[in-house]
Amino acid sequence: MTANRTITIPGCDGPLEIVWDHLGIPHVFAASQADAFRGMGYVEGYERLWQIHLSCLYANGNAAATMGARFVTQDVVHQAFDVPPDRVGVPASPGDWIVDAYLDGLNAYVDELNDRDEVPPEFAGIHARPRRFTRSDIAARYRFTSWFQHRSWPEKLLLGKSMARYGIGKFAPWVGGITDHDRHEIERLAEPLKAFELETVRMLIPEANFSGSNNWAVMGRRSASGRPILATDPHQPHSIPNTFFYVHLSAGDWDVFGASFPGVPYFMMGYTRDLAWGLTTGMIDTYDVYVEEVDGDSVRTPDGAKPLEKRRLSIDVKGGDAREFEVLYSPHGPLIEPLAEQLGIKTSNAPPYRTAIRWSLAGNPTSAGVLAGLPIAKDADTFGESLFENDVSPLVNNIICVDRHDSLRRYIAATLPARTRTSGTVPLAGWDAANDFGQSKKSELMVEADPDCGYAVTANDDTLGANAPYPIHTFSAGPSRRDRVRELLDEKETFTADDFTAMQLDLTDLRARNLVPELLDALADAADDDLVAARIILSQWDFRATTDSNAAAIYYTFLDRIWHRKLLLELGDEYRAFPVIAPAISKVEPSAYAGAAWQDMGERPLEIVRDTLTKTMGLLRQELGDDPKTWTYGDLQQIAFWHSQSKREPFRDMKVGPDPLGGSGTTLGMAMHLANPLGVEREGPAQRVYHGPAFRMVVDLADPDHCRFVIAAGNSGRPGSPHVDDHYRKWLAGEHFTLTLKRDEIEVAGVWITT
Repeated sequence: MTANRTITIPGCDGPLEIVWDHLGIPHVFAASQADAFRGMGYVEGYERLWQIHLSCLYANGNAAATMGARFVTQDVVHQAFDVPPDRVGVPASPGDWIVDAYLDGLNAYVDELNDRDEVPPEFAGIHARPRRFTRSDIAARYRFTSWFQHRSWPEKLLLGKSMARYGIGKFAPWVGGITDHDRHEIERLAEPLKAFELETVRMLIPEANFSGSNNWAVMGRRSASGRPILATDPHQPHSIPNTFFYVHLSAGDWDVFGASFPGVPYFMMGYTRDLAWGLTTGMIDTYDVYVEEVDGDSVRTPDGAKPLEKRRLSIDVKGGDAREFEVLYSPHGPLIEPLAEQLGIKTSNAPPYRTAIRWSLAGNPTSAGVLAGLPIAKDADTFGESLFENDVSPLVNNIICVDRHDSLRRYIAATLPARTRTSGTVPLAGWDAANDFGQSKKSELMVEADPDCGYAVTANDDTLGANAPYPIHTFSAGPSRRDRVRELLDEKETFTADDFTAMQLDLTDLRARNLVPELLDALADAADDDLVAARIILSQWDFRATTDSNAAAIYYTFLDRIWHRKLLLELGDEYRAFPVIAPAISKVEPSAYAGAAWQDMGERPLEIVRDTLTKTMGLLRQELGDDPKTWTYGDLQQIAFWHSQSKREPFRDMKVGPDPLGGSGTTLGMAMHLANPLGVEREGPAQRVYHGPAFRMVVDLADPDHCRFVIAAGNSGRPGSPHVDDHYRKWLAGEHFTLTLKRDEIEVAGVWITT
């Protein structure tokens, strides 16, 4: 990548120069904005072609044709729910000129490979070839992102089943806002909800996906520079290559730098000379679950019996025959039991009741050009207009935007049901007209403008509460990270970019601050030596998840033991998968199992807490030695990640770690880990961090020529590139690079020019 070269991109308006800097960032200097996007398409193809190809396979529901039978379930579900836009169409968009320019560049690179009969090593591994891309691919990618970012139906199905079997009162406090209509639905749907087979949910989520982020901004009066400052750090599963691709485009007096999804001309987070924006996964509820009453080929509706719609799907399978499926639809969406049965998944919810899931984008066409124009906007209000087309947005995000005029806007960018009467947290009767809702409007989703406090914050939390026009964040993440940002922003009047970079690394865990007193209460009368030691250490903790903390080693290892699952299993075996399929209502606080509704459990919750903590201390002794005072969190929690094809050449060396890392899923310095067995021989750390900030960026609009920026590993996805992991050590140390947009300040590693 560092070599100078000449490239060809048909259709350019003028000369194009791509300057690669020492950080692996391409700076595209072009004669026009369209040419800048052409250069963006070309470099993303060069660096991330397999990532683009793979994402399109998933989004279009044809992964099995390239990668085999294990993707059949995913493909049929995606096609059944209209994740690919084939059936609903791709309408024209004002942003199509950007899309077409981007595709010019991307396909120029694909054509170049095919002309030379070259196949990148990822393709060679599965005997596939690169192909050209279309507007439909880009529309599918948006829809796919919306589909997987926040799935609320597992919580609704498990919550409905739990309330029907064990009483509404046990679980209603866990979600809040349960309405009289919700209670009525649980009572009248009790029979089918009790019978629902939760194994069916695994068909819909064959692999767990998590995402998150921190994002906040202050207005000029809260900034030392007098201009707005924005900080963003999106949380993704750590990977090589990175989830995002980072690029700077420049045309005349217009510049944009930020993070894009490879294969899509959409800057998810970034800034121009006019504005800066960031986003978080909004935990926005775009799904409703319906219990349908079916009689043969008919379904009960508010207007009487109507025929079920039937669609035939054919899924091509590499190395085998195509799989044929018949998908049955009620007016709300696919019936999942008949589909599960065709996939070999046992169900017990026999007719007359079936379950349908309504996804807001199913049957709802979305363009390829929506969102492409975000960096063209001159102010925060115009930016907000660009998030929607005809009141539809293919996102599920909270977005904060600030501009050079000192305007701050926070938007919910989504398309979701405008629910009435219900909290949105439980299954609904499909034959009741009261359960058919309209669609959200753009005007309802600009939710904050120039707030009096001078700042806005989102961190996957419920950002509206009782102020929402209808249920939006029904199963949001907890408020710990958001509240910590607010706590820090309320400590003083003005902030610098340095303050914001320090905040991104903050390791104070407010969830621990709230939970540890409950654990100490459970240990108050404990006489066991291990429990006494745990009580002393936890009582002295400052609630910072640092690598040298022994209290953090105990606390987070205890959480890994999922003590509450043992308690819930005493209700029923369906709770074995509870923390996985319904994390938003998986309550770890002992107080969640107190009160009249749980009085039949007696002292059992506290007994299980003590028993789990005793086992935790024993495991830590085996792992770290007999003296708890010498244990450290960094001895357990370490980060390591690699290329998905790391078991074969040339990808074996594309890896980083393991290295000790502080933080947790509830600290601003976010680090979510997978727990491996303790006290036994194994490969890798006891707690491997696999999820956290894909990058960190801080922008002060007083200096739009520069930003603070660092990637978790590097910007390249090419074997042998020095930029596969050249950011990692800086990122690990909590430091940032200064990125420049000025041509004469770039530390040049290579220059490409068009013929």
